[in-house]
Amino acid sequence: MNWTEAIALEQLDQHRFTATVGEEWSSLQGVHGGYVAALAVAAAERVLVAEGVDAATTLRAATFGYVSGNRLGALEIEVEVVRRGRAMIASHVRVAQDGRTTTVARLHHSTPWDGPAYSDAPPPPDRPDGLVPLDSTGRANHLANVHTLLHPDTTVFAGADRSEWLAWCRPRHGSPIDATWLTMFGDYFPPAVFTRVTGPNRAVTIEYAIQIHSAAGSWALGDHDELVARMHTFHSADGFAVEDGWIWLPDGALLATTRQTRLAG
Repeated sequence: MNWTEAIALEQLDQHRFTATVGEEWSSLQGVHGGYVAALAVAAAERVLVAEGVDAATTLRAATFGYVSGNRLGALEIEVEVVRRGRAMIASHVRVAQDGRTTTVARLHHSTPWDGPAYSDAPPPPDRPDGLVPLDSTGRANHLANVHTLLHPDTTVFAGADRSEWLAWCRPRHGSPIDATWLTMFGDYFPPAVFTRVTGPNRAVTIEYAIQIHSAAGSWALGDHDELVARMHTFHSADGFAVEDGWIWLPDGALLATTRQTRLAG
């Protein structure tokens, strides 16, 4: 799969686009939400480039609300630049299908800022022996779009003590990672609660947020390099679960964090 082709947009006017979703992005329920989020980012960035923003401007934070499910086929995407400051740009994106809103997004792009640099975040897990390829032959076709090796203790419906994915991943297409791909990847994994329960369980995402901790805008992996991902559902009560994620570069630097609120139960 070529990622550039996967997020191709047809421009209708200055702020409106269409995209066509194929079978390769079907998920457990409808269309993979991370892919729809990536299309929203791609549309916003097309608008910002057309408006002449500084070339050093990159996505630093985004939140996506899934109002209703997306189906395969055509999506309409509309971008509104809410505020454009000297460094920070805030935009809203609305994704619709057949005139019905399916996804709403709030994006923050910025040029780099000076500030303190430190991290109290946990380090990436050590790469163990016996990594297991993720089975991508089921109903979630989108899983085939990322080469994924799982920690041997990460098993779906295994009744594990922790609701957690630990994985070592790289794009199958081999091109550099950018903010659109990273946005897709932050929502790539099935719900982490699936590793703790012992059978199918509702876990639909209603809100997904990603924070990108590098201003580079693009990251290249070597031939044998992998991103490290940890996704942990640390709390579930009254039908809602919260899942936090960490994504590290091969050198151990924290590249992005995510948080999802899911229906659960």
